[in-house]
Amino acid sequence: MKIVIFLGVIAIFMNSAYAYTGFGVCNFGKETVSSVVCYGPTVMKQTTVNGDIKVTGSLQAENIFVRGMLIEGSTDLKVSQVSGAVKIVGSLYADRVEFKKGVAVESHNIILNNSKINGLMTITSEQKNPYLQLQCGSIITGSVLFDGKAGVVQITGDSLLQGKVINGSMEFVKRKCN
Repeated sequence: MKIVIFLGVIAIFMNSAYAYTGFGVCNFGKETVSSVVCYGPTVMKQTTVNGDIKVTGSLQAENIFVRGMLIEGSTDLKVSQVSGAVKIVGSLYADRVEFKKGVAVESHNIILNNSKINGLMTITSEQKNPYLQLQCGSIITGSVLFDGKAGVVQITGDSLLQGKVINGSMEFVKRKCN
């Protein structure tokens, strides 16, 4: 009987969300965690984070659900959903990602492919002519603000920017989409 109770308690803890803090390479698979703090490159696949992700290093994620993100490194997101605030210091590539709130990025290179940002996108760059590529059906419901250096929004005909480009310009470009 004691063994059965002990195994039951272990099973409960294994299925519950937990907070994670790691150093070096951090890998997450199909699991649920309450929050993630990682000091190193991070890879996530089919992971649900009930709280926030804070990474000092690159983030490569596919099919994740997360509340908020603070990433200090290059970020590559695919087929994911972010419900809270996002700040990225480094390049951003998003493919089929929905950001439920605004996004702040410190980079000169941002690509949104078939993705959606609900709200304001703020781009800060110390390099001349930072650019944002909106392609393959991407949507930004707010404005794009280039904070600091003036920038360029390159947009395909099937994408939509509902707000204005502040401190920058917009160029229409042709790209093949899958």
